[in-house]
Amino acid sequence: MSQAARKANPVAEHKRAVRLKIVGPVMLAALALVGVCSVLILAVVGGALESKQISIVMGIVATAFLALPLAILCLVPYVVLAALAALTGRGYAGVRGPLRSARRATERLAQTTAAAAPRLARPLVTMNVRLTRWEHTLRGQPGSALPVERKTSHE
Repeated sequence: MSQAARKANPVAEHKRAVRLKIVGPVMLAALALVGVCSVLILAVVGGALESKQISIVMGIVATAFLALPLAILCLVPYVVLAALAALTGRGYAGVRGPLRSARRATERLAQTTAAAAPRLARPLVTMNVRLTRWEHTLRGQPGSALPVERKTSHE
């Protein structure tokens, strides 16, 4: 058989890797802690341990019980980031159509604006030229200092 035919589902491979590399060690540590506590309880009930021995071992177990939740807490950001990555991919698939139509609408609006801009600006430019001429006339400056109205190719 070819290598491509033997290739398993990547999602199944990922789930198996997560179970083996993340969930498995955490579960083993939790089971070991519960087992140690059970053995300690049985040893105390049977009278095999003294109080000093119990306090030392329980100090070690308490440290482990503090470390395990902290280790799990450190995994929470990774789980949140993985969930966000999955939701982002699914969210984009759902928003692809509206994004495409919004992009097309803005592109049409930009083209319309570019086409209408010279026509909309022409009255303002004309008014500015007239005001400039009046200003020069009122100051008594010669007409040669004024800008000359020229026809441009876009008019």
